[in-house]
Amino acid sequence: MVERAPVIAAWGAGVDSTAMIVELVERGEPIDMVLFADTGSEKTDTYAFIPVFRRWMDRHDVASDIVRYEPRNFKHWPPYDSLGTNMLTNATLPSKAFGRGSCSLGLGYAIVLLACRYERTGRA
Repeated sequence: MVERAPVIAAWGAGVDSTAMIVELVERGEPIDMVLFADTGSEKTDTYAFIPVFRRWMDRHDVASDIVRYEPRNFKHWPPYDSLGTNMLTNATLPSKAFGRGSCSLGLGYAIVLLACRYERTGRA
């Protein structure tokens, strides 16, 4: 028997990723883990929705976790622990200000990669 690769869904708590997870569950597709990469600067409504949908995932036996960047050895002052403080520290604006829409993609993706690496190796 050939082992399948684990299925890890990156959940942004928005319409698209939530609908994708619901559809996968409805189809009976396997999801081994759903990860929410908390940038520390989400909207209040987003943070309010997270426990609601995590309860739905629990009822459907979908494992989920929230991962977040925690600065340890920082080279910038002040150290940043969120997308918002990252922008303040580095005097930058989100890409949305320039007509693009992936301002948190880099940080969120990095957080997910670090979480997966930590799970495999025990260190980030």
